[in-house]
Amino acid sequence: MLTPLVRRTRGFLFADPVRLIELFSALNLLSWAQLLARQPELLLRDSYSGFSHLGALNWAALVALIAGAQLVPVLLRLRHGQTMRFLAMCCAAGVWLVIALSFMSAGVSTTATANYQLLSLICMASGVYLGWNSSRNS
Repeated sequence: MLTPLVRRTRGFLFADPVRLIELFSALNLLSWAQLLARQPELLLRDSYSGFSHLGALNWAALVALIAGAQLVPVLLRLRHGQTMRFLAMCCAAGVWLVIALSFMSAGVSTTATANYQLLSLICMASGVYLGWNSSRNS
């Protein structure tokens, strides 16, 4: 027998097939925002050259904004929440792709490059799912 807290947590985490991906992406984006805000000199490295033109604090703000855009419709019931989730997931996929391509172009040979590519593809597929459902439900 599940307690009400466990039931609510399970219902929140598994409300639909992309909820965990959204949370994972948003929390990782917040980590990136914090990293860029606290260590702006990271963008001086070759592996970050693909997105160094905007500046670390601007990237930190943009990434935090996208993470917030992913979290708000997940945490709050909004009238157009599904559409907002779709748009936020598309933006997140774009950020992960920029990071992955930047690492690839710099020749970074770590698992991070493959992980960011995979995260970008998963966010793209999740965005398609959210877009499909938002257009189907409207």
